[in-house]
Amino acid sequence: MKKYLILAAAVSLAACSGGLNSAVKKGEIAPTFTDTKVDNNYLWVRGFGAANPQNTTESQKKIMSREAAIAHGYQRAAEYIYGAGLTADVRVKDAVAQDSTIESKVQGLVKGMEVYDTQYMSDDGCTVIMRLELKKLKDQGITLKPN
Repeated sequence: MKKYLILAAAVSLAACSGGLNSAVKKGEIAPTFTDTKVDNNYLWVRGFGAANPQNTTESQKKIMSREAAIAHGYQRAAEYIYGAGLTADVRVKDAVAQDSTIESKVQGLVKGMEVYDTQYMSDDGCTVIMRLELKKLKDQGITLKPN
């Protein structure tokens, strides 16, 4: 009986952790993490948002960094579903790179995502884990395979 309770607890914890593990360790961004994952039921994405140092209160910093993280999460979802267009430019003078720019654009409609988890860093930056039911995508004619 004890074995079954331990197994049930482990399965429960795994289910509660969502599709992505935390990207925050000791108040900082972890050295490695996964940004995007597809399982049998959801598209999982992570978004990051930095706190604006011009905001004067902790509340302002946290609210705005969370909003930025959510927007970033939607961007990642759209990139995963629809792909992203990239434009790159490097200017070289005397065999030394002077300027390097990369621009990414994505366009698509992503509806029905939910914020699954929110974590703040010690500098009031934020990371969110968001998910979108694959059934909602399938209803729109989009099929994603688990990775």
